[in-house]
Amino acid sequence: MRRITKALCLVLTLIMVMSMGAVALTANAESNNALPTSASDFTWDNATVYFLLTDRFANGDESNDHSYNRGLDKDGNVADYNTVASFQGGDFKGLTEKIEEGYFNDLGVNAIWVSGWYEQIHGYTVGGDGKNSFAHYAYHGYYALDYTEIDKNFGTEEEFKAMIDAAHEKGIRVVMDVVLNHPGYNNIYDMNEYGYGVLKEGWEDVYYDFNKVNQTNYHGKIDYNTGADIWLNWWGKDWLRAGIAGYDNDGVGDLTGSCGGMLPDFKTESQKATELPPILQTKWTREGTLEEKTAELDATFEKYNLGEKTMRNHLIAWYAQWVEEYGIDGFRCDTAKHVEKDAWKALDEACTKALENWRTENPDAVGADWDEEFWMTGEHFGMNLIENDYYTNGFDSMINFAFSPSASGTGDTGMLKARDINKTYQTYADTINKNDNFNALTYISSHDTGLVRKDLFYQASALLLLPGGVQIFYGDESNREYVDCTIHDHENRSFMNWDWIEDNTAASAEYLEHWQKVGTFRNNHVAVGAGSHKALTSTADNEGSKDGIAFARTYDRNDVYDKVVCVIDAEQNWDITINVAGVFPNGTELMNTYTGKTAVVENGEVTFYSGDQGTILIEQVGGAVKPSTGDYELGDVNMDGKLNIRDATLIQKSIAKMETLDDIQTLLADYNSDGKVNVKDATAIQKFIAGIK
Repeated sequence: MRRITKALCLVLTLIMVMSMGAVALTANAESNNALPTSASDFTWDNATVYFLLTDRFANGDESNDHSYNRGLDKDGNVADYNTVASFQGGDFKGLTEKIEEGYFNDLGVNAIWVSGWYEQIHGYTVGGDGKNSFAHYAYHGYYALDYTEIDKNFGTEEEFKAMIDAAHEKGIRVVMDVVLNHPGYNNIYDMNEYGYGVLKEGWEDVYYDFNKVNQTNYHGKIDYNTGADIWLNWWGKDWLRAGIAGYDNDGVGDLTGSCGGMLPDFKTESQKATELPPILQTKWTREGTLEEKTAELDATFEKYNLGEKTMRNHLIAWYAQWVEEYGIDGFRCDTAKHVEKDAWKALDEACTKALENWRTENPDAVGADWDEEFWMTGEHFGMNLIENDYYTNGFDSMINFAFSPSASGTGDTGMLKARDINKTYQTYADTINKNDNFNALTYISSHDTGLVRKDLFYQASALLLLPGGVQIFYGDESNREYVDCTIHDHENRSFMNWDWIEDNTAASAEYLEHWQKVGTFRNNHVAVGAGSHKALTSTADNEGSKDGIAFARTYDRNDVYDKVVCVIDAEQNWDITINVAGVFPNGTELMNTYTGKTAVVENGEVTFYSGDQGTILIEQVGGAVKPSTGDYELGDVNMDGKLNIRDATLIQKSIAKMETLDDIQTLLADYNSDGKVNVKDATAIQKFIAGIK
C-alpha cells in the first residue's frame, strides 16, 4: 500500500445545454470501522517513524560497551577522557527491552528507524581541533568496516533478530540506516590491526593519550604520501577514491566528490568488476570465514541477478542478505544525492525481492503475512516537499527538511515556521495524499541539523497531525537536551534522558504524555496522515482568547473509512466550539480522545474543553460511519431533487476550489462511480442532460 488517493483534474467546462432527466440509483448506508491500526492493516501513508541512534538509546548489556578495545588504554583499562563522541553503551538488548515494555506503542509509533548496525571501524578518528579535540568513534553507524557482521558494541546477531522480532510482535516496522556512498575513515588502530597504510614510530603514545590527541599529532603519525602498495591493502583502488598514495583523487561534485569534503568516496559509478576489498580479505581470512562468505556472496549475486561484481553490487548483495535473513522492512538511505539514482533503484529491487523471500521462507513468523512492499526513504540534504525522479528510482519517500534547523542548528523553530498551519496542512494533503507515487517523511529534529525545543507541546500537535509520514527524533518527546560539544553534530546526540522519564521529572513527563496522546490518536486514525484535509472554524467562548486551528480529515479507500476533527493551538483550559457541519451530522456522539469526554453535535456544532495544551482530538464514538446518499439520485449534488446543469456546475466549482462539498455531496458527485470526483463526472451529467449516451 504505497499511496492513498488520485489527483483531481482542475478543469472547468461549461456546456450550455439545459434539459431534465433523472437516474434512479440509491446507495445503501455503509459502516466500516476496520481502521488500519493493526499490523496487517499498516500503511506507510500514515507512518510515525521513531529515529534513534542505538548507541545513545538504552544500554541493556554493559559487557559489550568496550568491544574491539574501544575506549580502553593500551593496558586494557577503561580510559578517562571526553566521551562525547565515543561509544556510550546503547545496544540492541536495551532497545528490545524498550520495545517489549511498550514504550513505542504508547507513543503511537509504528516504525523504528535504527542507525547502522553492521561492524564499524574499530579505532577512533579526531573530532575538533586544538584544545577542544576529542576521540571520535563510529558510534553513529556511518563509518562501515565490514557490512557482513553485526558491530559487537550493538550486540550479537541473535540480539539483532530478537529486536526485529520484538518490534514485529508489537506491529512495528523496522527501518535500518544504510550507506552506499562511503566507508569509515582510515584510523591508526585499524591500520595497525589490519596492516594497511604507513604508520610512523611512536604512534601508540599519541593514539592512547586520549586527552592530548588532536588533528596535528594524530595525523602526524600517518604517512599519507608514500607506501602506495601498503595503502592498497585498505579498500583498494577499484573500490575507493581518496587523497592518499595509490588511490585516485579525481572526484568532483555530489556524485564523485568527497562527501563533506573529507570522507573516502566509494566508486559507486564504476561498472568495472572487482575482487573483494583487501581489508575484508585480510579480516575474513583471520576470522576463518573467507571461503564461506565468498560462497554466500556468489550465491547472492546469482539469486538476485546482480550481474557484474562491481563495487556497488557488492554492497547491494550484502544489504539484501540482511533483509532476507531477518525480515527488515525498509531502509533509510544516507547521502542519497551522493550516489547515482540507478544504484538506489537496484538496491530497492534486490531488497524488495529479499523481503518477499523472507516472508516465503518464514511463513509462521510475525510479519510474514504483511502485504506492503519493502520501503525506502532517502536523505537528500535540504530537500523540501517536491516530487522528482527519486520516486521512479527506488524511493517511496524522501525526507522533508522544510521544518528542520540548518546544518549549524540555526532556525530551530520547527513547525512554528508554518505561519498558517491550516494552509500548510491543505498543501501537504493535496500534494501527498492525492498522488499514489509520492510521500515525504517530515521531521523537526535530527542527528545532523539539531534539536527543536521551542514549545514542544505545539510542535508535537503540529507535527504529528501533519499529512504524510512524520519522524520523531529520539528525545523529542521528552525534551532531551543538548550535550556540551564544540562540534554541532555531537551536541544533538546526548544519551536518551531515561532518568528524567523514570523520575517523572516535570521537564519530560508532561511533554511525553502530550506526545503519547497525539501520537496514539494519529496511529489509531489513518485519516490523520493519509486523508483529505478540510479547514474548519472554531471559537473560544471568551473574547480575546485564541480560537484555535480546526480541521477535519477523511479517509475512504480499500474498504476502510475514517474521519476525525482536530483543534490545535487553542486557548488553554477554555470551552472551544467547533463547526462540524458537513463533517458529522447533528445527533452524532463524538469523543475528545485527549480527555475522554464526549459531546453530541447540535446545530452543526460541538463544544469541548481545550485542556492545558489547547489540543482537541475528536473521533466518532463507535467509529466513523461512511455517509449514505439516502434517497437522493446519483448526480443530484445540490440535493434539490433534480438532476440538471446546476449539479454539473457545482462539481466544476468544487474542482476549482470555489465550493466545498460535504461527504454526502461528494458521494453524489461521483456520477461515473469510479471513486473520484473530477470533470468526467460533470461531463457525464451534462451528456445525460443533453440526451447523449
